[in-house]
Amino acid sequence: MTSSRPSLDPPPGASRAIDGRATAITALTPMKPGWSTVERVVFFLAEHVKILNKALGELSFIHYARWTIITGFPNNGPPQQDEKLHYDYLFFETNFNGTWDEYIDAFSEVVPQRMQAVWGSSFGFPGPRPVGPFKDYIHANDLPIAHYYGAYPDATTKMVVSALSVRDRFEAFQAEVAGIEDADEFRAAYNTFLTDVQHEL
Repeated sequence: MTSSRPSLDPPPGASRAIDGRATAITALTPMKPGWSTVERVVFFLAEHVKILNKALGELSFIHYARWTIITGFPNNGPPQQDEKLHYDYLFFETNFNGTWDEYIDAFSEVVPQRMQAVWGSSFGFPGPRPVGPFKDYIHANDLPIAHYYGAYPDATTKMVVSALSVRDRFEAFQAEVAGIEDADEFRAAYNTFLTDVQHEL
């Protein structure tokens, strides 16, 4: 029996940055001299001052986003030669549901100050608004992706979070009804459980 669900795999020749409902972006931008220290302070504050991440955390279509400062590349031996970077680089990795344009639109609209604080350290950053030049900047520094894999390509982040919530609450329900032998009592408990989790299903 074959499934009637349309394939979410990209057609031959399409971007390998897409797996089902998920898309990946990897960007590398050269940083202005002396700004690496500033960025480390920005990253420290973002990690430890939770309110600074509130707006970003509410973008529920984001699977993952990370910025890293690169100061050099390891030497793996011959024939590779030692390489000294002229600048530090800001390395950005992210996975999300939806299209590339929707993602950058959301960054520009919802967390423009965060985008300015992060990419303002890089050469040529035009600012998060208006969004057109911002998109051009990310496009210009977006690295090609040879392979991208998602563990749950058919699911969005909301679907995964809901499934985990239902799993945890079902385990609690199992423990709660373990000793119930009366069918009516079990039915009442089960109906209560379904009512509690219906918005997650």
